Amino acid sequence: MSDSTLARRTEIAVKIDGVDISEDMNKYLLQMTYTDHEEDKTDDLQISLDDREGIWLTDWLGNKAEEVAAPVPVIVTVTSQRELKLNDIVEFTGGHHYFSSMAKNPTGGNRTAGKARLTNTNIGAPHPYHVIGTTSNVYGWVDVGQVQGEWVTTTVEQMVEESVESEGAKGAEISTVIIQKNWESDGKDRVLECGTFEIDSLDASGPPAGVSIKATSLPHTSAIRTATQTKAWERIKLSAIAGEIARKHGMKCMFESSFDPLYTRKEQVQLSDIVFLQGLCKNAGISLKVSGSIIVLFDESDYEGNGAVREIARGTADVLSYRFGTSTNDTKYSKCHVSYTDPQTGQVIEYTYTPRGASKDGQVLEINEKVKTREEARQLAMKRLRQKNKGEYQAEFTLVGDTRLVAGVNVTVVGWGMFDGKYIIESATHSVTGSGYTLQVKLRRVLEGY
Repeated sequence: MSDSTLARRTEIAVKIDGVDISEDMNKYLLQMTYTDHEEDKTDDLQISLDDREGIWLTDWLGNKAEEVAAPVPVIVTVTSQRELKLNDIVEFTGGHHYFSSMAKNPTGGNRTAGKARLTNTNIGAPHPYHVIGTTSNVYGWVDVGQVQGEWVTTTVEQMVEESVESEGAKGAEISTVIIQKNWESDGKDRVLECGTFEIDSLDASGPPAGVSIKATSLPHTSAIRTATQTKAWERIKLSAIAGEIARKHGMKCMFESSFDPLYTRKEQVQLSDIVFLQGLCKNAGISLKVSGSIIVLFDESDYEGNGAVREIARGTADVLSYRFGTSTNDTKYSKCHVSYTDPQTGQVIEYTYTPRGASKDGQVLEINEKVKTREEARQLAMKRLRQKNKGEYQAEFTLVGDTRLVAGVNVTVVGWGMFDGKYIIESATHSVTGSGYTLQVKLRRVLEGY
């Protein structure tokens, strides 16, 4: 609560590694910009400060490294597939085998999965491995993807300095809150908790002397981004993969989707965990967001079903600028047809999904991907059609700051004719300066009938 007799104003609350520096930060603040994304991209924070008195470089930021303890041990665990050698017992995943490593046509029918001995290699050939089954009935040359060696885990202890003097506060944790004090002249405050970030760069410039701090919700040095690995995921749901990746990196996972695809087998080949997870989510039509130490997977159609938090109307004083756009290029499909033929049985599984109110003679989106059931085909058709069509109507606004408007919430747009309707915020950039608080939002119109 604020004093209702005072003029409304916007301030920020800031902590660096748990130390409250809000008073100094507001005194020297030139600009704070917080960008919140709905999916795929990480949130980021930028702060520019007046440093003509030199306190930020010498006190708050420059000397921070002197307070850091001595180097600490860090355990690094790497899981990878051991290099294949002759006479290794490997896992044969099943399928055809060939008379020679260069043969065009397979010999006999499918061979059963099981253990086999690696007896010869011809690296670079179409079928580079010769195996003889021990529990499998394979006997011949097979493809790379049909052979798996032993998985080994290597654990190494490294001594890592948490920071060094030349780095200053780089790597420190910073959290921020935007507070609109007495905004409705009733003493009540509006509050936006921007979250927790890691400082990844510090810049100084002058004259006039100034300092810039940049931070991200998922550091570029984080192992979830940088460490690549090869791993086979078998008989596992998307939620379980996300949960395992989150636990591995000391994060939490929130899965907010009724659709949770089950994978018979997925291969992560020399990909970082976050890139691999992003690919799975994109193919499943599920949105992914990393905020602080939480990985969130959600169904955007559920978010679009929520009510609007406010109205953005033409002619109102808080609308500083606007831009609308529409495109039918690869965005206006009336239906989606999924078709898959099982190579083992010859069974054709297909489904055509048509949203309510869609044109009967519009474009048809054709998808040919592996599905096991007609229900899987329906889910896939609906997700892929949504992905294509959701960008047809887009809007951008610059508004007087509003802490209620964050990525993933809905607003109602009125007064712009054909562009009127319900929109979801894809990204929101909040900017607080000594002279005021503004907000830039990018939106897309909510799809109806999906």
